[in-house]
Amino acid sequence: MFPDRTREIKVHRETAYSFLKQGEFDRARQSFFSYVESVRQQSINTGGDLEKELAHAQKEYSEFARQDPFYIRTCETILPKIAEQPGVLQTDLYKLFPDIEKEGLRYVLYFAADHGRIKREKKGRSYALFPVDK
Repeated sequence: MFPDRTREIKVHRETAYSFLKQGEFDRARQSFFSYVESVRQQSINTGGDLEKELAHAQKEYSEFARQDPFYIRTCETILPKIAEQPGVLQTDLYKLFPDIEKEGLRYVLYFAADHGRIKREKKGRSYALFPVDK
């Protein structure tokens, strides 16, 4: 599936799935991130030759997030606040939920938008967050 020049990509992908299989979600999350970033960097280095692989890697990461207990638990915590305060800025959520690391919150909000659970609109250096009517 991957050319020799992308061996690092294959290693990150295999590691991510290995951790997932073992139920080590924190390590799997980090490995999926590394996998996607490896594909992104190799795609840049090859002038975009790996765009299909990048889209595939991003889809795999998104599917992982759907089953990630941290993502599920954090969505249950923050989505009601977004529904309560439509248009709340992502930077303001950091203050409302100081016990959740910013990087973790960014991960959850990115995939919540990717999964159609919220809408994110760029507003200055942050994002305005809105609930999605179901």
